[in-house]
Amino acid sequence: MISIVIPVFNEEDNVNPLYKSINEVMTKIGEPFEVIFVDDGSNDRTLLHLQKILTNGDANGNLRVLELQRNYGQTPALLAGLAFVRGDLVVTMDGDLQNDPRDIPKMLNALTDEYDVICGWRRNRHDNIFKKFPSKFNNFLNRRLNDVDIHDSGCTLRLYRKEAVENLQLHAEGHRYIPAILAKQGFKLGEVETNHRSRTMGKTKYGFKRLFRGFIDLTTLNTINKWGKKPSHLFSLWASLFFLTSFLCFTWALLEKFAFFRIWDLYETSIDIVSNSILTFSLLLLVFGILFILIGFISELLVRRNTDSHSSYKIKKIWSDSEGRSALN
Repeated sequence: MISIVIPVFNEEDNVNPLYKSINEVMTKIGEPFEVIFVDDGSNDRTLLHLQKILTNGDANGNLRVLELQRNYGQTPALLAGLAFVRGDLVVTMDGDLQNDPRDIPKMLNALTDEYDVICGWRRNRHDNIFKKFPSKFNNFLNRRLNDVDIHDSGCTLRLYRKEAVENLQLHAEGHRYIPAILAKQGFKLGEVETNHRSRTMGKTKYGFKRLFRGFIDLTTLNTINKWGKKPSHLFSLWASLFFLTSFLCFTWALLEKFAFFRIWDLYETSIDIVSNSILTFSLLLLVFGILFILIGFISELLVRRNTDSHSSYKIKKIWSDSEGRSALN
């Protein structure tokens, strides 16, 4: 079975044509499939339109709608959908009609034994420059910092083997960097060019706040990949730098006190070591070094405690064919 997961927020004009398009494509493929829409606290008629699809019989038992308690964001909504998939293969896509369901067969053909994940590449992206340029910049940083050979880490249209995402942990807006996270875990990534369409209905949720948060998430991911399992090593490295600088400053203070005027005749008189600001700075660096050692120790204790990102959302109700009919009667 193929599971298709679609987080949506205020996409009342898009959910009906999107489901119809998916149904047509998947029916031609001939494989059993299910579609999971995750309503991320929409405040328009998105949920009502999804309920009508369940009611009018078009769903044929292959549609479920997860209604979240409130708006949590795309990453928690995506995790909620992934937690309920039944298929061995999982497709994720956006709910704004910019991802084309007709690319799904191409991605299925690309998923050979060599790969665990097939990522979409919006090579000819139909967005304005305010979306394309920041995306290209983030993709460039992602390839450099996380060593992932993927052109478009922000494309939600992806195909996964179920084992790649069944224990996936995401935080903040980590859905953008799922390929980097999975590559770090040893899963093999592939990529195909996909059709990207202009948004014709609804309002984009992209803004400069998301650009800033995306950059923060990228640098955080890079740090976690390097030091997430061994934070004490990172803090010990900084502590070592503090200790080394402290030692050099202390040595300089001693030289000013005993050597610069006696041996090399650089000073006329010795400098009182007690009142020397360099000695004070040396002691301050020593204290910082000790603090970093302690912080590293505490971080090592905390990181060994399990955190579950699936607590970042709460499901209000799961709608299927029967629930959809009873709600509208």
